[in-house]
Amino acid sequence: MARITLENIGFHYPGAVQDTLSGLNLEIANGEAHALLGASGAGKTTLLNLLSGLLSPTAGKLLFDGQDVSQLAGHARNVAQVFQFPVLYESLSVAENLAFPLKSRGVAASQIAERVDYICDELAISPLREHKPGALSLFEKQLVAVGKALVRADLSLVLLDEPLTAVEPRIKWRLRQTLRKVQEDLGVTMIYVTHDQTEALTFADRVSVLTAGGILQTGTPAEIYETPGHEFVGHFVGSPGMNFVPNSALNVSMGERLGFRPEWAVIDESGPVQGVVTRTRVQRTHDSIPYGLVTLATLHGELSVRGATDIEVGTNTALRVHRYVAFADQQKVGEGELV
Repeated sequence: MARITLENIGFHYPGAVQDTLSGLNLEIANGEAHALLGASGAGKTTLLNLLSGLLSPTAGKLLFDGQDVSQLAGHARNVAQVFQFPVLYESLSVAENLAFPLKSRGVAASQIAERVDYICDELAISPLREHKPGALSLFEKQLVAVGKALVRADLSLVLLDEPLTAVEPRIKWRLRQTLRKVQEDLGVTMIYVTHDQTEALTFADRVSVLTAGGILQTGTPAEIYETPGHEFVGHFVGSPGMNFVPNSALNVSMGERLGFRPEWAVIDESGPVQGVVTRTRVQRTHDSIPYGLVTLATLHGELSVRGATDIEVGTNTALRVHRYVAFADQQKVGEGELV
């Protein structure tokens, strides 16, 4: 596996008005599980194609273990890719599909058998070895596709292109857990491209949040959630995203706007931010008391608080914030706590 380095990477499609990617700098450690998180149009697919060798950067350098591969053909980079929909040979069995990337490179039969056995064990698909893809569920097909990507021992990088998009929601977590376990067991450098924050935050060691062709922040899932470096990150990550109010609303002099997570505030009639309850959403109960999200209409827009939801819609009340992140020109400038 390889250490991946992006040095001031940019890309401009011919005829485009502006760059699709600009000034990207990032280092991904050898064996790291990294997620590229962003909405549609953020530049994720273009960056994926640059990493795989389908495109070459129009600015900057792409390094694998310090070697500049920016202009190197994709097949020479030892990169494997898993797509949204599993790409398998329908006429071949599972074992034959797994063996194909090795056979095409002239690997000895004994080594192929050993590697296929190993991957089948890692992915717990040994009972499916003789099955054809047509007899598999979509979940099982995607596991085999992952196995095809991992079967080569000389890989530099594995790219996962929204691999859970087509999988049923109820089994997405199973595939995500399997991917993470295999990544850790094999020490594989993986880059997981997704628009789904849950997938990114629960899979990756670190996450890079992209928008408009740039990386706004890179950090651990906890850092991305707890201390967003940009207002967009605070808004985009979280369900719901951060609340934002002017610093004057909380009598704080730092920054221009303050962001706070719903769980960083409580309903308190004596709180500084007045509002009217517009809706509640129960997410759990404790001692027969419903808990979840309470949304208030305030002078600063709708704000959400996590807590007891046994409060009627239309109630005049207020909220009190005990923690915040401060922003100026949308960039984080500090954070603090309130009594």
